[in-house]
Amino acid sequence: MSSRAITWQQALLLVATSVSFASSVVLNKLLIVVLPPITLAGARALLAVPFCLLAMRLMARPLPKASADRVAIALASLGIIVVPYVAVAIGQQTIASGVSGILYSVTPLVTLLLGWLFLRDEPLRWDRLLGILIGMAGVVAVIGPSMLGGLGEHAVAELITLCGPTAYAAAMVVMRRARHIDPVALTGGAFVFAAIILVPLAWWVEGAPLGQLDLPSVALLTAMAVFGTIAPAVLNYMLVQQVGATRAAIAMFLMPVIVVLAGWLFLDERLGLNALAGLALILAGSVLVTVGVRATPRVESGSRVAVSGGER
Repeated sequence: MSSRAITWQQALLLVATSVSFASSVVLNKLLIVVLPPITLAGARALLAVPFCLLAMRLMARPLPKASADRVAIALASLGIIVVPYVAVAIGQQTIASGVSGILYSVTPLVTLLLGWLFLRDEPLRWDRLLGILIGMAGVVAVIGPSMLGGLGEHAVAELITLCGPTAYAAAMVVMRRARHIDPVALTGGAFVFAAIILVPLAWWVEGAPLGQLDLPSVALLTAMAVFGTIAPAVLNYMLVQQVGATRAAIAMFLMPVIVVLAGWLFLDERLGLNALAGLALILAGSVLVTVGVRATPRVESGSRVAVSGGER
């Protein structure tokens, strides 16, 4: 990746990517009021499928034929779509969108830790270890007060939400062994697989609440599909191509800040000092981890995935 300063066009693209990631968290919070969590996750995946298939068709990026590659895509789908979408929806039934965004910002920290534990293909230098420890201290700061009174409703919701970034990080580690898979084909296949899993599961567990939606709710769900699901994947893919995976990670650092501000402006959310302190610690830890990653170019395997981390 070039060390040159990014252009203003690239800076705008970075901000747009961060806003698109943040919009998924805020729109999810609005939609969880009218849709149960698995149905919401399934609807997001299903509405994204036509866009993904169209992109695969126009760009001539078919699914790989090897069964091992398709298994890898299925595993990636579980980690980057199925578990995160369901986890954030369940969590947001109880916790604020800002807390969700903060907890999701631990993704780069968990990715590095899991990569070191299971792949052993990169050193865990002191700066990276320090970044992980600082980031984990931030997580404790966010969820610690909820845990003091035992596993109450908020504490359980926060722990479920943490399953999302953990699953995403695990999927990223798995995909390091399948870097040859085209990112557009990977993204399209992942959404197809997610829809195949989530739609029948939602029907079985929660019935068919989509038929009861009013027009404003349908419009909100459509906005989620376009701006909170498709746009992050497309913009992140463009950003990685232009500035590289390491600099593109800045979008994920900005995302929780934008979510906290949006929750305050539009959802009347007021986060405690512990959440804001946790956000600062997590971002500081992520910066340390990213600086460490920059010294080892092979870690930039995230450039193979068009679906991003975010909440996503």
